[in-house]
Formats: sequence, structure tokens, C-alpha cells
Amino acid sequence: MKKFKFLLTAMLLACSSMSFAQFMNSKGSSSATSTSDVAAWHGLRFSYDRTFMSYDYEGADDNNMNGFTIDYVHAFKITQSLPLFIETGAGLNFARWSDSESEEIYGYECEIKNSITTLGLTIPVNLVYGIGINDKMAIKPFTGFYLRANLMGKSKYELTVDGESEDETYNLFDKDDMGDDGTWNRVQVGWQIGTTLDINKFNIGIAYALDFNEIAEKLKSSKFQVRLGYNF
Repeated sequence: MKKFKFLLTAMLLACSSMSFAQFMNSKGSSSATSTSDVAAWHGLRFSYDRTFMSYDYEGADDNNMNGFTIDYVHAFKITQSLPLFIETGAGLNFARWSDSESEEIYGYECEIKNSITTLGLTIPVNLVYGIGINDKMAIKPFTGFYLRANLMGKSKYELTVDGESEDETYNLFDKDDMGDDGTWNRVQVGWQIGTTLDINKFNIGIAYALDFNEIAEKLKSSKFQVRLGYNF
């Protein structure tokens, strides 16, 4: 996690240095290329997500989930003198964690499987700075906030004894299933930071997101993303 934050910070600092250098060049020479040539965009994004679920009490194992997000994004330019944009849109997020263990109980071979599956809808609002490298490439560091609605969350417990299985499924938002202390929140608010490299209409990027509020009591979540996209 610290490595991810350090990498993102270093990339954003590098992008800021490049933009400052280009700005100074454009001030000193009328023939210099201006970063304001970066145009607004809209498109689709697909990302691999690594979600970190951290319990805030001793002895609990963190559940790191794998998943993906499909986003639609739309950017609007907010000033004529600088390549600053507001980017918003909506994304559908899927994530899953699973674990299994085998042991012998009273002479019987037993296998225990646990899994958590979630589905959410995220609406981001990011401030983006577009740094034009040439007429085909641009770097776009961004930061902003997001609202996530947790649409579905299920936990499944399965016990197999000598080939015969029984399972129980729990709704993570149901007080009858989880109890008052274990119920998950339907709404999350957070902050994110990242950068994107555009090559013609295609782009790649990375991002780190951190929820402000706990998803459940003493349970915090954050996310690292690797993104691929296409601008229309």
C-alpha cells in the first residue's frame, strides 16, 4: 500500500514538473507548443481492481479482494488559459474474495470455504490537468472525490464433509443476517488520485482510492486500480 502511494505521488510530481516546464517555455517563446491544446474527452474505461479490506481490531485477517470496474467518463474544460478539466461519469464495480481450508474433524475430512461478493455503483468527480506531449500523446494526472452506492453484498459459508456439502448465504446489508454491529453501509464517500497516459484514442492509467467512512464497524476499505480505456 505504501509503495502504491509513493509511486502515484512520484508520477504526479513528475507530471507537475513537466507541465511547469512547458508553461515556462510557452511564456518564453511564442513558437512553443502549449499544453492548452489538450481537448475535452469522453469514453469507456476498464480496470482491474485490488481492494484492501482492513479490520481495525487485533487478530483479524484482512480480506483483499480482486475485481474489475467498467466506467463511462466525460470531461469538461473549465478554463481557457490552462488545460484544466472536470471529469465525471459512472462505473459499475465487481469484487470477490474467497478462502478455503481443509482439516480432519473426528476422523472426517472436512473442507470449509468462505467467500464475499460485492457489486457497487461509483460516481466520481475529478480535477484533471492535461499535459500535451505531442499531437498524439498526453499525460493527465487527476485527483478528486467519489460517491459509491453498494448495491449488493453477499457472504457465503460452505462446509463439505466426506463429499456432502451444506452452505449458508448472508446478506451483508441485512441486520437479521449480520446483526447491528456487522451490517455493511450502503453508501461510501472517498478520495482518489492517479494519472493516465493517452496514446491517440487509447489510454492506460493507475489510481489509488481511499474510503472516508467505514464500510462496516471497524472495517475500512481502499483500492488500487490499473486502467485501460478508449476515448470516442
